[in-house]
Amino acid sequence: MKKLMLGAVVSTILLSGVASAAITVGANGIPVITPANTYEIYLSGASAAQNFIDLLLTSSSVPAASRLCNSAKAIYKYSDNGSGKDQNAYLCELNPSNTKLAGLSAGKANLLIYKRSVGGSAMGVSPLIAEANGNASDASISYLKVDNAANCTAPTVSSGLSRITCNYTDGNPALSQKHVSDFGISDVDPLQFRGANTEAGFNPVKPADVAKLVIKSAAVNIFNTPVTLKLRNALQEAQFPKTSDCNPLNAGYKPATAESSACMPSLSSGVITSIFSGQLNSWSQLKLGSAGNLFDNAASSASKVSDDRLHICRRNNGSGTQAQLGIKFLNYPCNATATAPAVDTGAIPEAVNKAQVHALSSSGGVTECLNELDSGSNTVGTSFNNTYGSRWAIGIQAVDLNADRANAFRYIKIDDVKPTLQNVANGKYKDWVELTYQYNKNHNFDQSEKNIVEEIIKQSANPAVLASLNLKAVHSFGQGGFLAVPQAYAASANGNVVLSKPVNPLSHATKVAATDNCRAPAIYSPTGGLQLK
Repeated sequence: MKKLMLGAVVSTILLSGVASAAITVGANGIPVITPANTYEIYLSGASAAQNFIDLLLTSSSVPAASRLCNSAKAIYKYSDNGSGKDQNAYLCELNPSNTKLAGLSAGKANLLIYKRSVGGSAMGVSPLIAEANGNASDASISYLKVDNAANCTAPTVSSGLSRITCNYTDGNPALSQKHVSDFGISDVDPLQFRGANTEAGFNPVKPADVAKLVIKSAAVNIFNTPVTLKLRNALQEAQFPKTSDCNPLNAGYKPATAESSACMPSLSSGVITSIFSGQLNSWSQLKLGSAGNLFDNAASSASKVSDDRLHICRRNNGSGTQAQLGIKFLNYPCNATATAPAVDTGAIPEAVNKAQVHALSSSGGVTECLNELDSGSNTVGTSFNNTYGSRWAIGIQAVDLNADRANAFRYIKIDDVKPTLQNVANGKYKDWVELTYQYNKNHNFDQSEKNIVEEIIKQSANPAVLASLNLKAVHSFGQGGFLAVPQAYAASANGNVVLSKPVNPLSHATKVAATDNCRAPAIYSPTGGLQLK
């Protein structure tokens, strides 16, 4: 009878929700990782989506029933000691209000999600394909090690989040760990990682590889080609009359006014294509008719730099951010005759008449590159070594970043169109793609952990969740951030983006074909609406 009673009690615990063991901490305040009560899940891929993942797991603005973590309890964020954005991990107690997390078969109380961003989106694709093809050595990749308290700092609490920095060195078993990813995330669908988009050390992705993955579209990610602050100011001098409050040469110029939507400068698709394909080598090649050229026209202290060499802060091969730029502006790799993006120039002297191209392994590296080139410093992080001084530069970033303008880059209009949710939904702004999650169809999942993975994917596509994440992406020029894809949710019938439930009526998928970001986007459902503007 006692055994039957014990069995009944255990069954009741397992079926009624997760176990009650809370996170324990050591003497220095660093959590003690206990595998017996912790689900450990490994996610690799898109660095542009790092902020997206961060908010999904830590923000209390996410609707209570959709949260993965219990925001009433401590949530710990681990970061590497380099950029702090290449390797992260999140430890929390599971959210008891999320019904999908109740009754998990192992009955564990805590969740530890490792997020590898270094290398970019292809690391959320190629290692998974390697696993599917039986290549164990390539499938196992490096992640941050967080269970060695001696290598981590004591937590500091900011906005309810306990932040811990851990030393990280790839290949050092005391500071890193090798593990097969449970699932991956990429800014574009997996088939785009071919040609120049192939991750170093991996093979180009083939259709047969894609067939071995479960792939699910999650959200629309908006991108842009932001410019350094001094270059933004120079563009304002060139594109607005000297009598305009948007022109830094106007005595009435005010920095706050310059950040407005009305003062946002623009570059054409043709100029962006010419820059990123390596056809332009200096900013003097951008002509202003009888007024001369962009570089010589810059006259204010807010815009001037000492050399006109063109600098590009791009992403590495294998980056989804880089891949989407190729798709949208170079038709690469969609067309076999398309020109590939300009490659990293390495240590080429700046005196050589060639654009300086810097390929960075994460979006954090692009931010560092833009910051350092704008200021002329070499003091921010370790991803970029500025030996040039203050220079104008252009980069590639998602538009959920820098809404507070803390970094020295600014988003621009492309073809005179702002990068906002509404302009995407209207079909006016073209630089957007649909990010996807994927996992190997034969991955050896613990069923409870698979349920958690599916819940992460589901909530990443939830318009109400995306609305909460977009609160951090309200720019001076309008609303940036994310839109839900119309495959799972209905878009507004009148074409207006509802900020509490943002859904894109357009898609790179069709009713009969999966997402392919090389496909021109079109309205997905006849019940949706497009505004005629």
